[in-house]
Amino acid sequence: MLQGVFLWLSKLERLKMFSLFKKKEKTNIVAPISGELIELEKVKDPVFAKKMMGDGFAIVPSVQNSTFDVYAPTDAEIVSLPSTKHAVGLRNREGQEILIHIGIDTVDLKGNGFTSYVSQDDYVHQGEKLISVDDNVLKQNKLDDTVMVILVKGYKKNLLTAYGTQVDQETNLIE
Repeated sequence: MLQGVFLWLSKLERLKMFSLFKKKEKTNIVAPISGELIELEKVKDPVFAKKMMGDGFAIVPSVQNSTFDVYAPTDAEIVSLPSTKHAVGLRNREGQEILIHIGIDTVDLKGNGFTSYVSQDDYVHQGEKLISVDDNVLKQNKLDDTVMVILVKGYKKNLLTAYGTQVDQETNLIE
């Protein structure tokens, strides 16, 4: 009997009906690391501070045991992961893109101090570990460990958290 009801519905109506039961993808952005949320303009790299790569925000990491982890701030596909592992680009199913750039001039480390848990084209969920950073390697090379989050495409910078606030992977920053 129920099967007969579904035959009367158009394909679009059936898709809409079943999408109600489907788990929604998270498109909000949570902090990818624990630390202090700062304005992008305060970053000590002019490319980021002048927003040449796009608008966004930065986080000065809270480091424990000389390492910190970077987590997926939203459900997304990994669209860019250089061999140096100092940055990761993500795109969600709506086409919104963000770039997480770990540290300043860290590309020069050629991957030393970075451990990646994902590969390009992987699909990750919010809160999934992406990269671990050995902060000692950055400090030994006198490199700034500030993490920049650049809103490359589709997101509007409407922060829900004030600058100067301590954030963690559960802090919702953008909806």
